[in-house]
Amino acid sequence: MSKIVDMVEAWMNDNGVSKVELAEKIGVSEALVRAMLSGERRITAKRIDSLSQVTGISVNELLGTQENEFAGYTVMLRGGSKQLNAKQESLIMEVALLANDYEHLRAFIR
Repeated sequence: MSKIVDMVEAWMNDNGVSKVELAEKIGVSEALVRAMLSGERRITAKRIDSLSQVTGISVNELLGTQENEFAGYTVMLRGGSKQLNAKQESLIMEVALLANDYEHLRAFIR
């Protein structure tokens, strides 16, 4: 996560964006932005996507992964994810990321 923080902070410095402004742009509190940038809070996949959209830095670049032809798996739950707690949401995201890693590895082995 420190690479993400470094890239976002560099973007903020280059563009003169404060933590307050970044928080507004990604739709969270300034306290959450401070906690994410200091490492006190984990940066979720949803926040990485928001940061990518705001900064223009690709998700792959933020995560330090290579782009490949495989578009990736996503998880969509019937009725939305509001019924999930943070731990359940995190577990589902980890499963989707593992499936994506599997596909990337499978393509690499070919």
